[in-house]
Amino acid sequence: MDSVYGITGITQGLTDGAETVVKIEEINNLQGNTPTPTGSMYAWNQQGGISASSTGNMTGVYDLSGGEWERTASYIANEHANLSRFGKSVAYMGDSLQTASTKYTMVYPFDSSVDNNTKTDNEENVNAASNANYAKNIKIYGDGIREVSSSGTGASSWKNDSSIFAGLHHPFVVKGGYFWNSSNAGIFYFDRHQR
Repeated sequence: MDSVYGITGITQGLTDGAETVVKIEEINNLQGNTPTPTGSMYAWNQQGGISASSTGNMTGVYDLSGGEWERTASYIANEHANLSRFGKSVAYMGDSLQTASTKYTMVYPFDSSVDNNTKTDNEENVNAASNANYAKNIKIYGDGIREVSSSGTGASSWKNDSSIFAGLHHPFVVKGGYFWNSSNAGIFYFDRHQR
């Protein structure tokens, strides 16, 4: 069976759709302005599909409201065990945690007063660490975080996309989101993750 994880330019014509699994054969067989039998999906070059582009026509940019959830090579070097457990190949050189950015990774500064191994991994502490770490990074530009958001937790990115900075046991940064995730998706979405 042919299948793919994600295809750009395929839409339900909605800004917030539901998760839909469609076989590649259904997409390949699209003709005219008829949607797929499963999920009522349209391709980028169909009348029903162009509404998903940035310009409302088929020459616009697609998947601006989420296409894929993407892991990035970005983290905070807070020495949490999840850095070694899930990111050894990215965050470590041998047994040494890399605390400075390289041409392949972005290492964000963190606030050790609220983001340290003495803090319990509960929502209150994680949110406090996310906000404090975000504040430590207000002068960093070029990564698509500070340019588009105003806080380390909440829906404070452009287009009300969720913006949650890395902290405590969630030292890694993810971006993108799936299109059915509403504010937890989009090109301005970022979130913390444990791996």
